[in-house]
Order: sequence, then structure tokens, then C-alpha cells
Amino acid sequence: MKITAVVPVFNEEKTLKNVLDVINKTELINEVIVVDDASSDNSRKKINSIKSNKFTVISLEKNLGKSDAVKVAVKSTKTDILFFCDADLINLKEEHINQILRPLKDGIVLMSVGLRDYGLIINFVYKNFLPLIAGERAIPYSIFMETMNNPLMKDYGLEVVLNDYCKKNNIPICKNIMKDLKQTVKPKKWKNGVYLLAKEMFQIYSLVLLLKVKK
Repeated sequence: MKITAVVPVFNEEKTLKNVLDVINKTELINEVIVVDDASSDNSRKKINSIKSNKFTVISLEKNLGKSDAVKVAVKSTKTDILFFCDADLINLKEEHINQILRPLKDGIVLMSVGLRDYGLIINFVYKNFLPLIAGERAIPYSIFMETMNNPLMKDYGLEVVLNDYCKKNNIPICKNIMKDLKQTVKPKKWKNGVYLLAKEMFQIYSLVLLLKVKK
């Protein structure tokens, strides 16, 4: 069974190296496709500093946004399982990746999602009541190919579309709290981070609402 990791990158020079190092060391992963979505910082240098036979690097000259960058990567390969991972994670470990991949590899579920660790109360709320918007997830290649041409899978719509597909088709989803895993929030990364975070949340929750109305 071939497992391919897809890592979309846009200006993540501070956290990128550790994320890629951990993915590279994870034995369950056979292939890593890194998509540099026209970064303007030193992300590309960080990517190129890692020498591994597992790695394929795609450098985009124009920023496409996360969903389209991921689709470019997926179109470049043929695999059994896709593992998506954001590049802005803090404290990512091999055990986190294995925690996401094992349920699919063992045939228990068809989508496995990793949730960042925000503490007991927030974790409970996130796991049981909020939309699954975390970027760390694994899904069969065949299912992603069925959803890839959905017109709603653009910008920040990737995770929402995958969630909706699984729900409509009664596909079981595994939710994993990944202990001590954090994310660098946009306001701490970029000068216009507050605006970008607000834009992302607006797009995601507007899409969630749209899909509920369509039902």
C-alpha cells in the first residue's frame, strides 16, 4: 500500500523544516510531494535543503491557494492513500502522523483527521460539535479523485468538501486529538494575518452553511 504525503506551502519558513523532516522520517510514508505556492520568503530554500528520494517538489510561479495547490500535487501522482499536512505546525512528531494513518492502513475507516491540541474543554467541543477544518488528514486517493472537480473545492474549501462527501456517502471518519500539536496562527505569521484569518474563517463557515442549505 502506497502512502503519499502532500504538503502545500506558502511563506512558512519558520516551521517548514521540522514538518518536512518529521514526514521524511515517518516509515509509513512512501512519497512526499511539496507544493510551494509561490512563496515570497525563504520557504523554497528550506524545501530544497532536504535531500530525500521520497521528495518531489513542485514550485508554482503564481499563488493558487491551498485547494488548487493540493490538486496540482495529487494530479502528479498515483497512490493508495493521501496524507495532507499543513506546513505551519509546531511539535509535529512521527507518532502524530502514525495516529492519523493507522486507521486507514488497518482498514478501520476511510478518512482520518488529526485535531490540534487546544486543551481538554476546547478539544471536546472541537471534536464533537465544530466542523472538521484541520488540514492534517488521510483519505483514499480514489475518494479524493471523486471530489477534486467539485467547484466548491477552491481556496479554503478542501476540508469542507471532503467532510461533506464523507457525510453524504456514510463514510466513517476517525477523529484524533494529537497531543501537544499546535499551529502557528496567521496573526503571528504575517502582518496582514488578522485579515487573512478572518477571510479564511468567513469562507469556511459560509461554505459549511451553503452545503447545509443545499441539503
